[in-house]
Amino acid sequence: MARISPNAQEILGKDFLDTLNASDRCDPLCEVVAAGWVLDGGATLLSAFRESYVGDRASFSGIGSYEAAVNGRGVPDLDVTDTGDEQTRMLMRRGSAFAWDALHAASVLPWAPPLLARISAAPILMDPGTWTGYVTFFSSRFEGDLGLAASADLPGIQIVLSSIDCENPLPVM
Repeated sequence: MARISPNAQEILGKDFLDTLNASDRCDPLCEVVAAGWVLDGGATLLSAFRESYVGDRASFSGIGSYEAAVNGRGVPDLDVTDTGDEQTRMLMRRGSAFAWDALHAASVLPWAPPLLARISAAPILMDPGTWTGYVTFFSSRFEGDLGLAASADLPGIQIVLSSIDCENPLPVM
């Protein structure tokens, strides 16, 4: 079941996920989804992200931390001119639509991995008035290892989606 942090509910509204649709997609992220998923030594990875990842797998203590590192990326935002809560809403809509599409695509994989996506927005360290979005995918069996808790315990602006939440494609509006 999807989880939304209290801060995210305050800015986005309780029905935020119900309002997502295909128009929230971002072209560069659609290309990532189209490239598909791969299974690499027990890790479920977005193929496009695996190809561009430069870290050393041996430096990770386990599969979950490797998945999160490879499958974590910023939400494209160079064209976003909104500021404040509107900027946050735009970043979360793009990130959530990407997460939904990727999790939907994963739901039909032969190895049927139960996956989670953490979508977040936070201020940039050097410019707290500017926000950035981020999406990370990982197998649900690692959620405890990666610090996820019940909805009330999610800090900041975060949404956690599961592949079960995304069995149906985003509606076209």
